[in-house]
Amino acid sequence: MKIKEFEKKIDLNSILNKVLKIVDMTGRKLVYRQRKLESLQISIKRAQGLVSNADIESEEFLIKKLKTIIPKAEFLAEESAFAKFGNKKKAYLSFKEKEFVWIIDPLDGTSNFLSGLDYYGICVCLAYYGKPLLGVVYRPSLEEAYYAVSEKGAFYKKSQSRAKRLDIKQSRGGLKKHLLVTGFACEKGEVFEKEFSTFRKVMESCRGVRRFGSAALDMCLVSQGIFGGFWERGLAPWDVAASSLILEEAGGMITDYNGRAFNPFQETIVAANKSVHKSLRKLLET
Repeated sequence: MKIKEFEKKIDLNSILNKVLKIVDMTGRKLVYRQRKLESLQISIKRAQGLVSNADIESEEFLIKKLKTIIPKAEFLAEESAFAKFGNKKKAYLSFKEKEFVWIIDPLDGTSNFLSGLDYYGICVCLAYYGKPLLGVVYRPSLEEAYYAVSEKGAFYKKSQSRAKRLDIKQSRGGLKKHLLVTGFACEKGEVFEKEFSTFRKVMESCRGVRRFGSAALDMCLVSQGIFGGFWERGLAPWDVAASSLILEEAGGMITDYNGRAFNPFQETIVAANKSVHKSLRKLLET
């Protein structure tokens, strides 16, 4: 990517500050909503799983606010993408050819949210022809923000504390010394059984595996060095666009299962510190 092309058009640092304020406002709304779960309307949509009016309201609020930053930018958002295109593949093909696109997940971890768990997040990524330029993942319940700007590093900030740079380049030790984290989406058919076989193989090769229910937050914890790596199949761009940039800028490595350079539109992802990535990917290779 030619960095100067977009730097002449937008100020990423200014945009980042605005996005951080927007996700904080959105997060406050979600925290309030979670306190009143009994009032939420919940439905199940094919390929999406659980959806509540909290997801929809959060998305509408994000889009309204983000439109004021780059008026001509387009949106690839979880709830509206399905309504507009009918399936993820058509949405991918359309949006990765656009100049500026906001890729957003208004509530990553809906099942957790609806169960009263605080492990859920808001994901916002600004992409340039499908390449993430800026990524923010916000955990409302703890007021934690993970964020990155392309070629400028990744950072973690909690509430009013000072931002801390994320750096996992110096991580040491193979799989046996690391905890890993993963996820399983619902309704995968025959692939589901294969993934349990893979899960067992990975489990036997590492210190342990956790499954928390938010791919975006999982990858951010890899960026912090809490987990050594993450893998999953069947995620959407809004699940991984922001967090993949954060992890890369923190010094991590991301590919698909077969080692191809990663982009948010791929079917599989393995994201890890560099001491773990190769051996983890070999266990997942298809």
